[in-house]
Amino acid sequence: MQLIDHQNQLNETMMDPDRKIPKDHLDNICLLHSGAQTCRYIGLSVNGFVCVKHSPVQATLDEKVEDGKLKACGDNCGGLCPPK
Repeated sequence: MQLIDHQNQLNETMMDPDRKIPKDHLDNICLLHSGAQTCRYIGLSVNGFVCVKHSPVQATLDEKVEDGKLKACGDNCGGLCPPK
């Protein structure tokens, strides 16, 4: 997934330390590099991999999966940050 946040809607999400995905979770739950099983909600920031579930981009990612436009289709957990 490539994304440029021109309107600064995701800066808070991408920089939130609570959303940083621990390596063990990334490998065993998110299933990084597992094709279609890989979680669709993995984002990459300067701080490493972050969970973008329950963020402004979630609906867009869900739509892309429904349209068959995203290779990573998994929804593998409840997310690292609960919905607000």
